[in-house]
Formats: sequence, structure tokens, C-alpha cells
Amino acid sequence: MNLFSIFLIFSCFVLSAQKNHLSNKAESVLGIQKIYDKELFSMKQSLKELNENGDPRDHYHWNKRLANLYYSRINSAPRTDKVKYWFKYCTQLLLAGENIKCINEIENLLQKQKLSYDDLIDKSNLPLIKLLALAYFRLGEADNCQNNHNEFSCILPLKEEAYHNKKEGSKKAIEIYSKIYDKFPENSFKWILNLAHMTIGEYPNQVPKKYLLKYPNWKNEKKDFPRFNEIGMNLGIAQDGLSGGVSLEDFNNDGLIDIFITSYGMSDQCKLFINTGNGFDDNTKDAGLEGIVSGLNCIHADYDNDGDIDIFILRGAWLGKGGSHPNSLLRNNGDGTFIDVTQKAGILSFHPTQTAAWADVNNDGFLDLFIGNESKNEQSHPCELFINQKNGSFLEESKKYNLGFIEGFIKGVVFGDINNDNWPDLYISVMGGNNMLFKNEFGIFKNISSSSGVEKPIFSFPTWFWDVNNDGYDDIFVASYDERNLKNISGDFVKELEGEIITSTKSKLFLNNGDETFKDMSKIFNIDKSLYSMGSNFGDLDNDGWLDFYIGTGSPEFTSVIPNRMFRNINGETFEEVTSAGGFGHIQKGHGVGFADLDNDGDQDIYAVLGGAFEGDNYPNICFENPISNNYWVVLKLEGVVSNKSAIGTKIKLELENGETLFHSINTGGSFGGNSLQAEIGLGKNKYINTLTVYWPNSKAQVFKDIKGKKKYLLKEGNKSLIEIKFKNTKLPKNRLSHLRN
Repeated sequence: MNLFSIFLIFSCFVLSAQKNHLSNKAESVLGIQKIYDKELFSMKQSLKELNENGDPRDHYHWNKRLANLYYSRINSAPRTDKVKYWFKYCTQLLLAGENIKCINEIENLLQKQKLSYDDLIDKSNLPLIKLLALAYFRLGEADNCQNNHNEFSCILPLKEEAYHNKKEGSKKAIEIYSKIYDKFPENSFKWILNLAHMTIGEYPNQVPKKYLLKYPNWKNEKKDFPRFNEIGMNLGIAQDGLSGGVSLEDFNNDGLIDIFITSYGMSDQCKLFINTGNGFDDNTKDAGLEGIVSGLNCIHADYDNDGDIDIFILRGAWLGKGGSHPNSLLRNNGDGTFIDVTQKAGILSFHPTQTAAWADVNNDGFLDLFIGNESKNEQSHPCELFINQKNGSFLEESKKYNLGFIEGFIKGVVFGDINNDNWPDLYISVMGGNNMLFKNEFGIFKNISSSSGVEKPIFSFPTWFWDVNNDGYDDIFVASYDERNLKNISGDFVKELEGEIITSTKSKLFLNNGDETFKDMSKIFNIDKSLYSMGSNFGDLDNDGWLDFYIGTGSPEFTSVIPNRMFRNINGETFEEVTSAGGFGHIQKGHGVGFADLDNDGDQDIYAVLGGAFEGDNYPNICFENPISNNYWVVLKLEGVVSNKSAIGTKIKLELENGETLFHSINTGGSFGGNSLQAEIGLGKNKYINTLTVYWPNSKAQVFKDIKGKKKYLLKEGNKSLIEIKFKNTKLPKNRLSHLRN
């Protein structure tokens, strides 16, 4: 037993290995300044060099490289350090997805020492036995959910089609976790133990009573909500990768919504899937995007007003100094290809980030770009505001607009209009600090964070503006993400299911009072929950005119296997959870989320990027096809003339035949994920729009009468009439899973 006493120094069995080595890390971003100073900058070459030359100690997600590093030190290290490096080696094997190697290393050692699992169930050896248990659990995932993936995999509550055919991993995990829980009855162990039973069809009847989790809160979900169809694999768009972003948009102007995605890994290729009407084609190579790799998030807009939607990719988040990577501005050439113009456009910089937003902050008819950079642990990375010069280039002018020297661990930035003055205001989500709201006073920003009442929660992640109650004023949602409790996310989830008190940070919904102040309505709207959201977005699931939202959950921890979640807006008065009923409870880590009508049938489908930060935590992305068709809708494609071409910042007011009034703003949704910029608006049971009012940012409002629903229209700023656009017929899968609906 003395061999394992050194493990007392490890308080966290997965991430401690990363934390300990970062204190003495080397300068790893080799050649950055040299690359920056080149007369002709090559983004593809820069990304290639970063991937090849980086020090793995600066990149906790380079797990195979770290495993090799620690393995090389086992023999050369002093006797007292050998076990430490061996444990780090095993940890990195697990994080790299080398589950069998990790298991064999630990099992062989136990065999040599003639030790049983019971011998390790004490505080000194707990990190080791937890590592082994988790390796078996992940082996079950890899053998079944990944290598034999289907549309039911990993979606709670598990259907029979999702049960594991190869049961060894889950059975061994159950054996070991049962022993651990008997001595250390923590909720996180209880959750994974129940989950392992679920994967082999033993839940709930074959789970011993002392381990059984009943999750009554999910059983109370409404049963009349239809199950959404997961069709990503059948469409060929279930791209396997790590955490990343998504932009849903018509990139080739053919009337069909396409898909652009990114993935966190430094060698992970960005992907462009073109919607053909019969499915999706991988157009990455033909679009000239090969070599454009990595990216934790992406946002889209027509920054040069040429009529084609461009893409901005964000990189380096969470990596601190090791994350000083260049972002990418990809200009759409209008011929099916893209070109990187980052340096030419004047926005090349090197900061860790994952969040940015487009808006016309000075109302000159061209979109500007605000980037929220990550400052942490004495590393200064101020946020940036790039002002569009109307010639394809930008100038960094944050100081001029009173947004200079904004620092913090910035996780979300969004623009909205809190007072309906047609000047976009800015909200910033800061993890570990007060969130910030800046009022745009005719092009100069004023910090009104304190007086507006929207500084909380202290630990937050994605955020957005939306009119949740259809009163004509932008409200604010901020998703919680308590980084102090990442080891126990599963434990918090168990507490919620069983109705226990949760002390970690809760999400916030702030309703706009109409006087530049807000009221916290989280409890009344039933979303004061510890959601641990990394990516999320909003849309209208059932075309009733009220905005719903999807939450992608998780953390880098391998034990963070809680379901992603969906919340349905009930008449602007509260939210009800439809995670289980709608088939949204995917337990793989969720990031970029987009709502858009992918199949041209009038309702919004959902695309979500899944996968974690470590090499072994990859997973295929998912696409939910919307089966709800009992309400009316309208699609509006707006084109600015005096205002920016994308019409970002435009507000729409719809007065319906039943007397109700709806509001819609043109934007891409949340701060992590990108909806289409075309306005897809549910009308409920209303066949007609009595009055449609469009409030352009840079011109007078336009009013239109008697608009028919279930149609798509084009409106160019200043035109006196709407132009009906004929929907293209699509042949994407429909109602394939109707037999599963409640």
C-alpha cells in the first residue's frame, strides 16, 4: 500500500495533472511575432506552425503528447517522483481516449502488487481507483456510442436501441463504482453508477435500492410534447470532433440553409456542408477551406455589404498564454469559395478568445466587430472593438468608443437595443467577475452595469438578448457556469433531480423594465438552475411566437456527463422543461447551438456541436429535425440598403389577426452558436399578419398590411412591397421516428 501513498497530494484525479505542470511552463507559442511581422501573412501556415511547434505543457488538450512526455520521465525521475509521473501518464492516456492502455497499466500494477479493488478504497488511493472506474465507463462509451453510433446513442432516457452491445466497460464500471460509493457516498458516483446501469438496460429494475436514482423531476415532464428526430448521421453532417461552434446560414444564396462548423483541436479541420435540398454535401475542399483548422466558436455576417455571408472564427479560449492564437476572417467570394483576409482586413491579433459579436455600433451602415478576450492569472488580453472602414478593412478603436481596457475572463458578448433608440448596446458575460452592460449613446458607450441591475451571476458563460415576453423590449439571459464546482457537476445534477438545495451559481433571466433597468425573474420563469451551460441558443420550437432555448452542458471533466437541456416558453410567463419528452437529453458535452429551418418546411430544426476539450472526448454532432407542424409561421429575408446588408439590429413588430403582438430582432442568437439571419417567426394559430412593421437601424420604419402566413418574403430596405420567395422543395428525412412520439 505504500506505493500509493503519494496519491494523497492529488485532490482532483483528472485535472490535477494539468494544473501542476502549468506553473513552470515554457514560452510555447513559437514564432508568433515572426509570423505576425511577415509581409504576406498566411493563416494556414500560421495554424500549421502553431500545431507543430507548441509546447504540450501549454495545451492541456494535447493529451497524447503529454502522455509521451510523462512516460519519458518515469524512468529518469527520482524514486519519489516515479509514481507521480506514472499517474500523470495514466491520466493522459484516459484523456487521450486510450482507455484500454490506461486500464491495462492500472490492472497490471494491481496484479503485480496482488491488490484488489477493495484494497484501494481509501482516501490515499481514491484517485487511482476513480481513474480506473472512469476508464472502464469511457471504454463502454467508446465501444458503443462512438464506434457503433446511432441516432439514439447517449440520449436520455435511453431507448433500447441505445443500449450497449459490448457490456464489459459498463459492467466493470458498475462493479468498481459500487465499491467506491459504499465508502464514499457522493452524488457524482451515484449518477455515473446509475448511468452505467442505464447503458446496459438494467435501469431501474436491476439497480440495487441503495444506489437507485429515481429522478422524479424528469418524470413530471409533459407527455404531449413530441420527440424530435436526430437525423445528423443519416444526413452525413454528424461530424466527429471536439467542442466547437456552428453557423447556420445560406452561404451560397440558393435559398437553403447551409452548415459551417469548427472544432477545438489545433489540427481539426473546419467544415462547410452545403444544403442541396436532397441532403448535405461536404464542400470544404471546393470552398478553399482546407487548412483552416481549429476554432472554439464562429459567427457570421456580411461585413463588406456585398450580399454574401462571411465567417469569423475564434480561437485559443481556456488556454491562457498558450492560447494566443490568431482568429480568422473568411470572406465569402460569392462563387462558392472563401478566402482568409484577417491581416488584410486589419483584425489580426493574438489573444485567447471564443466570443465576438457583429453590430453597426456607429450606425454608418457597415458592421463592426467586438471581440471578448480572456484575461486571467495576470495575463492581460483586453477586449477589442474593430470599426469598419467601409473598404473591407477595420481599425481597432475601443478607446475612442469608451470600450478600452475592458479585461476579464470574458465568455460571452452580445449586442441588443435595450431602449429602442436604434443604437446597439453591449452586454458582456464575465466568468468570475461582474457582468457588464454598456449603453450606446450615439456611438459612445456608457457603463450602466450597476444601475441596470444585470451584473450577476458572478460565474457565467453564454448570454443573449431576446424579447422573452413580447413586450417590445430586449431582455437578457445569462447562463450560469460555476467553475469552482466543475468536479461536482454530476453531483449538482443529482441534487436537482431529487429536489435538494443547490448552492452553486444559478442562471439569470432579466426582464427589461423599459427604463434601462432590469428585474431578475429567474425563479418565476423556472430557470434559476445551475445549468453549467457551455453553449446555447434560442428559437421557437413550436411556432407559437414565444422563444424557447436549448442548453449545451458539461465541463472538461470526464465525469461531467449530464444531459443537454431544452426549455419551452409558456406564453412569456414561465418555462417548462421538455428535455426528456422531446429527446434532447444528450449526455455528451454541448457547445455551439443553432436554430434554423434546414428542411424548408417552416419550422426550426436544431444543430448542436458536441464534444469536449480533451482528445478522447470527441463525439459526433447532432441535428434534431422538428416534427411540430400544427402552427402557422412566416419567414422574412431582410436586405439592408442604407442599413447594413445583413440587417443586423433591425426589429420587427407583428400585429396578428387575433390581437396578439409579437416582436423579432435580426441577429444570430446567443454568444455561443449561430442562428440564421433570416427571420423565422412562429404565428401560432394566426393565418395572417394584420400589420408588419420593420424598424431599420438607419432609415424610417416601414409598414405592410395583410401578410399571409406559411410563406417566405424578401424585403429590401426602402421597397414599398414584400416579394414572395418560393420555397425550394427538399427531400430531407421526415417523420422517421414517428413511432417514438408520445
